[in-house]
Amino acid sequence: MPTIRAIASADKPQVGHFSDDDVVLDFLSHAEHPRLAELGTSCPDHFLRTKVKPLVLDLPADAAVDDAKARLLELHEAYRKDYQAYYDRHADADSPAIRGADPAIILIPGVGMFSFGKDKQTARVAGEFYLNAINVMRGAEGLSRYAPIDEREKFRIEYWALEEAKLQCMPKPKPLATRIALVTGAASGIGKAIATRLAAEGAVVAIADLDLEKAQAVAAELGGPDKAIGVAADVSDEAAVQAAVDETLLAFGGWTSWSTTPASR
Repeated sequence: MPTIRAIASADKPQVGHFSDDDVVLDFLSHAEHPRLAELGTSCPDHFLRTKVKPLVLDLPADAAVDDAKARLLELHEAYRKDYQAYYDRHADADSPAIRGADPAIILIPGVGMFSFGKDKQTARVAGEFYLNAINVMRGAEGLSRYAPIDEREKFRIEYWALEEAKLQCMPKPKPLATRIALVTGAASGIGKAIATRLAAEGAVVAIADLDLEKAQAVAAELGGPDKAIGVAADVSDEAAVQAAVDETLLAFGGWTSWSTTPASR
């Protein structure tokens, strides 16, 4: 599978998760997916995890990668303006502050779904929530027509004061939250100690080592795929190092700015 760079939030860095689940690809292969995605989700929990609707790339599945990148930047700018307008339409003096205007879910026909969050687990769970939303839409459309709740009600749920209070009580992000580290020779010794410290400070970590089995064992110790992965890497082999970096990007997403041209690999 080709490496696809995830793109970070304009409000703050985020970690990305990718899914090419059959349900996602099937949803995006149908002509009705733009209409259904625009209607938004229907479950209260979804609004916090996925926002009211995803960003959908409006190009065919066989579009050139460079065309897709350029169009995604345009759509992202439009999404931010649209979300800000949604907030402004419904917010009042007592409403919590806007929680950022970037999409949490990006759907790309022929490719799959990118989901974003403050850490790998949050990003993965956001994708799982939207997978459930797809199943709701599919079930509703199979019987009749999918109809979400009123926009004002969506906002009331998304920015409910008690939900905001709960969010404010969550632990503050660790110093290296949203950072991605690749540590070589990390299956033992100093490398393992460095990787362990980075993970403890909130980074997601690729444990790179000549011995893949040991690297994977250390990754499991650090919390598994939401926190660490094991990759094979021979630092004397440029191609092997590049392969390890590519695998890390696929696992955790890359970092660049929405407001500039995506960085080259």
